[in-house]
Amino acid sequence: MNYTHVQFISWEINTGPKTVYNPASFNPKDLTGYYPGISSQNDKRFDVLGQCQDIEARVKFTEAAIKAAQHSSNIDKNRSTLKIFMAPEFLYRGAGGAYLHDLINGWNGPAPDNFMLNNTPYARAWTGLFGNLQALVANNLFEHWIFVFGTTISASFATTLTPTPRTPDSKAYIDFTEPAEIYNTALVQLGGASNTNVNYASRKHYISAIDFLKYYMYNNVTFLKDHVTPLDANSLRFVEETTHEGGALFNLNNVNNVNGKPINFGLEICLDHAASGGIDPKTNSYYNHFGRIRNANKYVKLQLVPSAGMSLVDASIRLEPGTASTPNAYAFNCDGLGNLNRTPGCHTQIWNGANGAEVLNDNKLFEASSGEPLANTTVSAVHSNTTASFGNVTANDLWANDAGSIRVMNSLAL
Repeated sequence: MNYTHVQFISWEINTGPKTVYNPASFNPKDLTGYYPGISSQNDKRFDVLGQCQDIEARVKFTEAAIKAAQHSSNIDKNRSTLKIFMAPEFLYRGAGGAYLHDLINGWNGPAPDNFMLNNTPYARAWTGLFGNLQALVANNLFEHWIFVFGTTISASFATTLTPTPRTPDSKAYIDFTEPAEIYNTALVQLGGASNTNVNYASRKHYISAIDFLKYYMYNNVTFLKDHVTPLDANSLRFVEETTHEGGALFNLNNVNNVNGKPINFGLEICLDHAASGGIDPKTNSYYNHFGRIRNANKYVKLQLVPSAGMSLVDASIRLEPGTASTPNAYAFNCDGLGNLNRTPGCHTQIWNGANGAEVLNDNKLFEASSGEPLANTTVSAVHSNTTASFGNVTANDLWANDAGSIRVMNSLAL
């Protein structure tokens, strides 16, 4: 499909922790608090049932947010307008701070034995977080929508074979004694009944102070800052942007500009928008104070920045120069930690204009915080409770400050 316009839709929701901040700084190095979520046991890292229930509930709220966007009075129903729905970083992470990675895509047959999910809705053929999100938008009502489902935090453990040596009855079990590798992944999906296979997963390169807490307020076990292993920030695989999954640059099948050429998307999760090039071991600081896309010397039509504690950075804007038929390109930030004045909250930004230079006020097309009124946008509250298979859930069970609101910007020419 060839698109002439784009309409940006942000889910303004605070996805940060319920925390006690160091009064000297809004973004201290060490945070004390907790990420809300549903749990069924004390050690929330390995609470598979609680994590499955948490995913089910968050997907229910996501459905409500999508419906709020769909029914906004200014939603552009023209087939040639590409709708981009984006939520902030950390939208999905659970009470332990990270889901077990197996829960992102679920399982086709019975759940792994050591998950102990017998007699629950997740015991057989459960499609996990991404499968459930895909099902929400596998509808032709969303054929011209792209969904950036914020990010999910997941923990991947090594497996061990039991019994050994291998026999026909041997099975691979997660080895919880080894450190977990942590992934922070943005799940991108094209809507429409026949587009389930049109998607992308972009992974965050760097770990930020806000990603995991230093301490936990209560006597529960969660993933903490000093007990996780992030991806290697100096890995060339992620600097060169050559992967089919995990990189910052991608196209989506049949999502084209007015001339029928694929639209180039860039996606930088939070800190990846402000730093790149690896970490200098001598100074323990980033080589570049600009983002992954600029570091790769690439330009994009639509630069997407889901974040929790980041705003658009002038030096990191890398938008394709316009032509007579395709004059415009845009950067879109949806943040779940701070208002634009850096108080706790959330915000939305849409910019166009200069690349790597100061962005003028006239090129800051939309900027608003925490559901505040703004010209040429509509704001709709997301319902604050839902009913899951295991009972009623309130938004405050899952996030720091209710379910937020949906902001729909008036459409813009591409």
